[in-house]
Amino acid sequence: MTDNNEVARLLSWCSERGFWLDPRIRVDVGPSGVSVISRNSAIPVDSILVRIPRQSVLSVKSSPISELIPPNPYGRGAQLSLALAVSVELVCGVASSWFPYLQSLPREIPGMPLFWVGGAHAIHGGPAECLNGTEAWKILFESAENRTSLFNEIDTYYRQVAIPVYSETCPQTIPSLRDFYYSYALVSSRSFLVDSYHGLAMVPIADAFNHAQDNHVHLESDFDVCPECGSLQQCTHDDNEAQERPSPVAADDYYEMVCIRPIPKNSEIFNTYGETLSNAELLVQYGFILDVNDNDRLVWTFDQLAEFSEDYLPERNWKTLGGLESFRELVSGLIPQSWDDTALSQSELVHIDRTHEFCLNGDASVSHGLWLYFVLLLRNSPTESIDEAMNCQLELELHAPSGVDVDAQPPLPDDHPPVPGPQHHHQQTSSPSPYGVIPELAHLLVALCRARLVRIGRLGVETTTEEFGEMLDRLADDDDDPSSRSTRMAISLAMTEKSLLDSCMAAWEGILHA
Repeated sequence: MTDNNEVARLLSWCSERGFWLDPRIRVDVGPSGVSVISRNSAIPVDSILVRIPRQSVLSVKSSPISELIPPNPYGRGAQLSLALAVSVELVCGVASSWFPYLQSLPREIPGMPLFWVGGAHAIHGGPAECLNGTEAWKILFESAENRTSLFNEIDTYYRQVAIPVYSETCPQTIPSLRDFYYSYALVSSRSFLVDSYHGLAMVPIADAFNHAQDNHVHLESDFDVCPECGSLQQCTHDDNEAQERPSPVAADDYYEMVCIRPIPKNSEIFNTYGETLSNAELLVQYGFILDVNDNDRLVWTFDQLAEFSEDYLPERNWKTLGGLESFRELVSGLIPQSWDDTALSQSELVHIDRTHEFCLNGDASVSHGLWLYFVLLLRNSPTESIDEAMNCQLELELHAPSGVDVDAQPPLPDDHPPVPGPQHHHQQTSSPSPYGVIPELAHLLVALCRARLVRIGRLGVETTTEEFGEMLDRLADDDDDPSSRSTRMAISLAMTEKSLLDSCMAAWEGILHA
């Protein structure tokens, strides 16, 4: 835990470097680490609270070993490159130009799932097991950016890139893989994308503002600097067109934390780490979750849906649909079209989502892409109208009972098609449904959610909401134990996802009982 002496050294270093802090704020140490607090006066909108000199940030470009680090301007590659720069500075200790800043950072980050696993990422109980099958688990262990998992990408970078650099720069004290995890965790949880020269960077003081969705401040910078030298002025790297730019004022040599919401006196001041981050993303990247997060969602890929379809609709082979890739192109081509003025936009069970093609959102509503996937898969001919399916969807929603209990539902009619399952050849009823493909769609969405629920390890189908609550209550009694806090976050995440799946199944079971 950072103490007041370390904060004092940090502020002294900032003063020497030319930082400016509004006298109406203070940097303090609290139960959750360093934070920024307003003093005895309220702060209005548009106030500049902190000015941070551009040359004071720690980035790959500002690192003394920048020439040894392969450039990675975006995504996880940029995080790994910056983690390498940070890890070398940590090895340098007091000899590092950023030592007063680095010594103010947390010594351990136990809240991040990166540190919850055993050797070779084996799961041996504890909080990591509770994440099994959740969105957080997918980020950690399943194919993601660059078609590999987070753990595999970090481990590969450490072996292939970091160790050769360590051998050249600090051969007597080569950081371990866990040390590199720590550096990566610092970068993941505290870095900012600042401009086109530094790119991703560690920004002292700016990272002391904790996260809230209703944030008070944000970081402002002139992003379009020279990517070669970082100059805000005209420089030799500019082309003729760029030389016509007016020279910026001297104040632009700083990054600024600017107030965007009135700040009451004597209250913590918050930044946001991302306005659209789900709890799974917050947990993996920053090591915490919110009690309520409207961005929570469950996501499927096209390949996952295709695998599910092959198990649950074996008679629907891809040849009858023109081939798998042809079907993929059909779905991908329809999703981006305008759906705001269609009947589907009036649905309470379907939402228009252009960010995540196949997902279930925090209201347990399926995305229009997920709805389209199954409607297109189920329709009896290529010419069958999607408009007709949308109208049938709304008609059935009007008659659907509310609050259907998935585990205590009344029996369906004897002549109703059963919920399809693996190896079950789906039979059509003797007469076609007046509601087209929607009843079959409802069956498949229930089955899709149930298959996802089963994946949430020992906390999925077999654990009730009451049992979840009892587990959380027991863990709350031992809040000082980092392992208990981690387990509580993992269980809360699993509990939220189970609740969304249960709600979605209940809603579509309601369609079947309409």
